[in-house]
Amino acid sequence: MKNKKKVLLGVLGLGVVAIGLSSCTNTFCSNQDTARMMYAFDVFSTEHVLKDGEDQMSGKYSYGITTYYDEIGKTEDAVQVPEMDNVYYTQDIESNKAITAINNAALEKDIRVNNYESFWAFLDAKFLDAAIESAGKADEKSTLKVSDIHKILLGDAEENVGGHGYLKFLGSDDNFWTNWNATLESAKTELGVDAVPDSDYVNYYQGAMTSYVSSFRSCLATTDGFYGYYGIDGDSKIPVYVEGKSWSYAFSRGFLEGLLVYPIGWLIDNTAATFLSRGVPGGWAQVLAILIITIIIRALMMLVTINQTLSNARMSEVQPEIARIQAKYPNANTNKSEQQALAQETQALYKKHKIHPFLSMLVMIIQFPVFICVWGAMTGSSILASSDLMGLRLSDSVSSVVTPIFGGNIVDGLATAIILFVLMAGLQTVSMLLPQWINKRKAKAVAKTGANPNVKSQDKKMKWFTIIMLVFIIFIGFTLASGMVIYWIAGSIWAIAQALIIELINHIRKNRNKKPGKKVKASVGGKIIDAEVVPEHMAAPTGKKKYKDRKDKNK
Repeated sequence: MKNKKKVLLGVLGLGVVAIGLSSCTNTFCSNQDTARMMYAFDVFSTEHVLKDGEDQMSGKYSYGITTYYDEIGKTEDAVQVPEMDNVYYTQDIESNKAITAINNAALEKDIRVNNYESFWAFLDAKFLDAAIESAGKADEKSTLKVSDIHKILLGDAEENVGGHGYLKFLGSDDNFWTNWNATLESAKTELGVDAVPDSDYVNYYQGAMTSYVSSFRSCLATTDGFYGYYGIDGDSKIPVYVEGKSWSYAFSRGFLEGLLVYPIGWLIDNTAATFLSRGVPGGWAQVLAILIITIIIRALMMLVTINQTLSNARMSEVQPEIARIQAKYPNANTNKSEQQALAQETQALYKKHKIHPFLSMLVMIIQFPVFICVWGAMTGSSILASSDLMGLRLSDSVSSVVTPIFGGNIVDGLATAIILFVLMAGLQTVSMLLPQWINKRKAKAVAKTGANPNVKSQDKKMKWFTIIMLVFIIFIGFTLASGMVIYWIAGSIWAIAQALIIELINHIRKNRNKKPGKKVKASVGGKIIDAEVVPEHMAAPTGKKKYKDRKDKNK
């Protein structure tokens, strides 16, 4: 029967893991969100100029390989854009760091890279016209200024309106590269085949641009707005417009996305936004939101796992009795009859104190999808990607921040990432080992008649299992979003406090029950009599308490 339970729990656990990994890892990013992130890699300058001490929302803005200027900011070599009276431009393929990086990598792979500047310029002009038309500004083209072009392509954060530059990568059919490929064919006709990249380069370029945005998941926003920080490097990164997601959209991404990930993300988004509206700096507003989410989730999980928590507390209390039983069967590791007797007595003890050893495994199966869903919400939250905590963006993983130092680059938020990781590792170690330390202290109070190989074998297995789990968790923490690391830190503090509080309560209750003179019921000769606890120094050698028969005392 016991083996059947193990098999059943094992199958159930594997099923939950499979569902969790396949469902909760879905991204909330729509194709339009991803295309806007991709377009951010095509933007390499959004500088403004000052005139008479005021920002004119003009100057120069650079998209693709083209830099656009107003009259007040144009350079000597700038020429007027056709059909635009107030806009000038220059073009330089080497200014675009994304294209430059792709070209250099393509050359290393022996992919032919010619000077395709006329082709890139052709793309910029065609997609600027497409964006202007999509924005409904075609009739105003001659009067547009550079600031207008900026809003048309990237959007207007103050008006909370998205731009149309993403059309360069996403077609009207909501598929990537359809517009780009159609324009490529037009360029072959207008510029000639020799001026257009061949299929090898095109495939490599499109694959590289896709890889730039493949790891971004921060699209879980409850309202439309500008979130995140995207681009080829720190000098050119910009926020992008992300569509607000509804609950029905979440369910379209997966069952657990709608059931758990979206509600958790909704809480993070609205809690952080509330703190931001009250003047709390962005990074700290996010931390406070994560802490509140941790408290809510832990409290709810405590309600679900209360029986397991009480069972663990009772398990801790009976450690002395378990140690006595184990001491009676020192050869249980090799002697089958002793092994069976040990198992029977231990099972009887568990039954007497209502302890369910398999309950903790069942609780872990329940907790796993919750953990995965919290991770999905943390990595998917748009608001966590929108500001930083002492240089660290909470949507970035610790590994992505720490790893570049081995290549010689020091990145923003490095110290913060290291501090958070060390705190997480230390607190997680304490929270996992604390129950074992408590049980070991209690077991030491029991006199041993001799070494028990069976007990040593079990303790060794448990020790190695705990170490392996701890190393695994710390490794996972290194690869997770920094916001998840903060959640784990808060969760570890909660677990440590919970263990210590339960132990304190049990200690107080136990000492109160042992107080001399306390009136109790005792069994004597098969009869229940009124009695009272006597001082501990009068206890019987067996360790059982002696009682005074109050009725006999009064005679």
